[in-house]
Amino acid sequence: MNSANLSEYWSHLEQTEIGWVHPEDRMLLESEPNTFNLDYPPPAFIGDVSTAVVIVLAANGGYDPTITSREFSSPAVSQRYLDRLARPADADWSEVAPYYQGINYADLLLSGKAAIVNACAYRSRKISEEPENRRLIKKLPSARFNRQWLLEAVLPDANQGKRLIVGKRHGLWDLPAEVRSSLGFVADPAPVSPHLSGVVLDRIKMAAK
Repeated sequence: MNSANLSEYWSHLEQTEIGWVHPEDRMLLESEPNTFNLDYPPPAFIGDVSTAVVIVLAANGGYDPTITSREFSSPAVSQRYLDRLARPADADWSEVAPYYQGINYADLLLSGKAAIVNACAYRSRKISEEPENRRLIKKLPSARFNRQWLLEAVLPDANQGKRLIVGKRHGLWDLPAEVRSSLGFVADPAPVSPHLSGVVLDRIKMAAK
């Protein structure tokens, strides 16, 4: 599949016996040890990846048994979530999790100027304390696709100053030197905070004008 179309790839999510998965990942998620929560559609990305000038690299989808279940309160909510992944340009991104509404660049997400993309879409409580999940991410076809999309569809634009790649929680992306050295890449010095540092935020707002 063409790596240029991230939304097309994630439009193939399926609800299976093990939960919400991309079909290319199902065999590994069934057979390999992991603690990913698959009860809800996974956040491969948040925002309009088709037009966003700023791409914020994150780790994986978060999971909280109370908050996440509240977010997906009905089948209709889940369907709207799937529709946003399949057609991000037409989506109402104001209907996102409260976590994203509270970050200091929420206005850029909601306006379509920025998008968050996870190295791994699948939800877990705290990926830094989940070695089995981190090992599995290296094998997941969907994680490889997201990385390929970054290198082939985003990096060329970043090198030309047309897009900005922000390394927020980017350890799982295994970024090659060509990304880290790009004029269109900036690493946030405070990866644990949900907010972006002032220096990075200023550069983002300049890129998103």
